[in-house]
Amino acid sequence: MHLPAPTYTFSIPSVHDGLRLDCRIYLPPDLLQTGRASIRGAVVAHPYAPLGGCYDDPVVGFVGGELLRAGCVVGTLNFRGAGGSKGRTSWTARPELADYVSFYGFMLLYLYFARARLTAQGGSHVSGSSTDVDDAAGKIRIILAGYSYGSMIASHLPGLDAIVDLVRASTRETPIHEIYQIAEKLSLCLADDPTTPPRPSPAYRPATADEMRQAADKIGRATISYLLVSPLLPPVNLFLTFFSRLSLDAGAQTGRPIPCPQPADQLRAHETLAIFGDQDMFTAASKLEAWSDELAQAPGSRFQGAEIEGAGHFWREDGVESRAREAIRNWLGQMS
Repeated sequence: MHLPAPTYTFSIPSVHDGLRLDCRIYLPPDLLQTGRASIRGAVVAHPYAPLGGCYDDPVVGFVGGELLRAGCVVGTLNFRGAGGSKGRTSWTARPELADYVSFYGFMLLYLYFARARLTAQGGSHVSGSSTDVDDAAGKIRIILAGYSYGSMIASHLPGLDAIVDLVRASTRETPIHEIYQIAEKLSLCLADDPTTPPRPSPAYRPATADEMRQAADKIGRATISYLLVSPLLPPVNLFLTFFSRLSLDAGAQTGRPIPCPQPADQLRAHETLAIFGDQDMFTAASKLEAWSDELAQAPGSRFQGAEIEGAGHFWREDGVESRAREAIRNWLGQMS
């Protein structure tokens, strides 16, 4: 399956400069089943906007569709300059990294609030405050995914602790505070019966500092994985970042850059799948194979590579999409 019509379409501010970003989320049909031990979500980022990339990209559609079929809450965003998002694509990818971080934070908070509703339906006590949630709300998994340019951004993301710090330190004037409110409001629209229309959005009040800290503590226990489709390697990725090392420039949030770990360290430390074709026009198969093997063979690595014979960068060749889908399904089935 490809992604169906989105459950919700909305916008959030970027932590880079407050610029509005188009966003969508897709809810799996069985999301509201009680008895879940955890809740799983995924962000799927699109390819380079100046070449037509946006969240309607067909590869984003089939990757997101597989994740949705596996029971994930799937989220997509348009980076600045793509689709209806404001602004334009940068030369350094730093603003786009902050755009992804903004939606990453939204998804963590949405999963946190949604998990609270599931916990309440399962019989656990949840008080009137939407952030007063039992420990089950901490059982959140999120897959950070991207295709092409989106995979480059995903692999350079800061660690989860940086997202947690943004939430914990936010004030009413910061983008993360608005993102928190949007996530809470959308979670309140969850219907008891997924076949009926969502309930009207209730009014909500600004979160207190204690509520933000509690949310930060809970999302800080999330489990992170990575899914990279047609990853970009040097020299292509260096041109797209203007040969600079990426850091999180959350100027609208912190006023200072936040260092990001080396991508290889993140991809080895977390469950990761990289899918690539042996006919990729941007990176030679031998280079992709060497990169994948080096990451997979490192001591303690949780990285896996899946090379698809006959596949090019755009996944249009006969039969290659189905094999990529199968690789995603097998990887999801192996997750601990």
